[in-house]
Amino acid sequence: MRAFSRGYRAWLLTILLVSNALNLADRLGMAAVSQAIKIDLNFTDAQLGLIQGLGFAILYTLLGLPLARLAEHTNRTRIIATSLAVFGAMVWLCGTAHSFARLLLFRIGVSVGDAGFGPPVASLVGDHYPMGKRASAMSIIWLGAPLGVVVGSSLGGWMAEHVSWRAAFVAIGIPGLLVALLAFLTLREPPRGMSDATAAAGPPPSIWVAARFLLSKRSMCHVLAGCAVAAISMNAIGQFLAPFLVRTYHLGFAEAGRLLSLIAGGAMASGLALGGFGVDWAGRFDKRWYVWGPAIGLSVAAPAFLLGFAQTSVASAAAILMVAHVALFLYFTPTLAMAQNMVGANMRASSAFAVSLVLGLVGVGIGPTLLGILSDAFARSAFDGGDFKLLCMRGAPLHAAVSALQQTCAAASATGIRTAMMAMSAFMVWAAIHYFLAARTLRADLLRQHEPAGGTLVEVHGGGA
Repeated sequence: MRAFSRGYRAWLLTILLVSNALNLADRLGMAAVSQAIKIDLNFTDAQLGLIQGLGFAILYTLLGLPLARLAEHTNRTRIIATSLAVFGAMVWLCGTAHSFARLLLFRIGVSVGDAGFGPPVASLVGDHYPMGKRASAMSIIWLGAPLGVVVGSSLGGWMAEHVSWRAAFVAIGIPGLLVALLAFLTLREPPRGMSDATAAAGPPPSIWVAARFLLSKRSMCHVLAGCAVAAISMNAIGQFLAPFLVRTYHLGFAEAGRLLSLIAGGAMASGLALGGFGVDWAGRFDKRWYVWGPAIGLSVAAPAFLLGFAQTSVASAAAILMVAHVALFLYFTPTLAMAQNMVGANMRASSAFAVSLVLGLVGVGIGPTLLGILSDAFARSAFDGGDFKLLCMRGAPLHAAVSALQQTCAAASATGIRTAMMAMSAFMVWAAIHYFLAARTLRADLLRQHEPAGGTLVEVHGGGA
């Protein structure tokens, strides 16, 4: 079976990298302008959390299943191009919202576009690269994430301060439409199982058969559980880091956006590269490094985040939070690679959907939503001047309020978000435990495969672990 040229595969990774960069530019752009949106549209932290959390995650997750199944049977490059077009259009429309309901509706639309990216991309990577190179390939694609973080947070912060938070969404939506056109015109569909030692074993099984097989592997159950809990912390902290910097250290929107790009962008690039290339290298000696690496990273990240959020100066906080983010991102690309390595070519999109499910519905859905609720609750508890919601107008003091009340409201709001961020850091310890437990059966689970027999799937054992 003839493989695609190295030049084409480089172009494929470039398009997917840029697409991923745009996805993260939107999410971190939203994070960078969220404090400006809160002030302009009079939102609570709980509303901000809902828009960035469950409101985004529900359709993102629900559509992931049919799109994953569609990717098992049809042209994956067309799914990616169409999803990018929907994404670009809906991001653009976010800049026109003047109410909570309308912004929530448009963010749901953005999630529809995002839903078509993960499973088809993971399936394409599985067909273009052999097992030992998939984490590295996914790392290259996900290196678009720190690029998107830098562009989205810097651009969003600058525009929120000097132009309008609305302009940030237009600046991200237009490139999304252009990349969708490029993907449609230039990407080609590969034969399934092209990079496997053995061809795909028959047509794709039903989602229930694929799910039963995947969940029958104890190590994969722990990987999914660890991924879910780690994603709760990652998404909660990522979406509220800019408001934390503004409220705690009294930074302007532009300065907070630049600092967010430095912390999250630099750390994400380092963490994803180390997690992907480093684990692929270590995995040549022992496949358990695919879960040991994430476990060690999360164990370091938890105390580092707690220490970083407790700092009184922005410089020391930024330095410690940079280290914490590097350690946190170590779990990500090995987890994506494990979802591909655990199954054959005819189950890869379904397996990728399982990871997308926990990253989306659990991580994106619960993380920011829970942090927003906790932030409001801790702020009310810290406010000793009466009714926080009434007197502080959902975190912003009344225009006619005296200076003392303004300071009290601001201090309570800063305490609320700091305490909530520290609480979310504790989830990383829980996640690390699951990854450590996954190591116990990982090597045996990698050997277990499925092949069709008599119209059903039977389990066999193969090499490659």
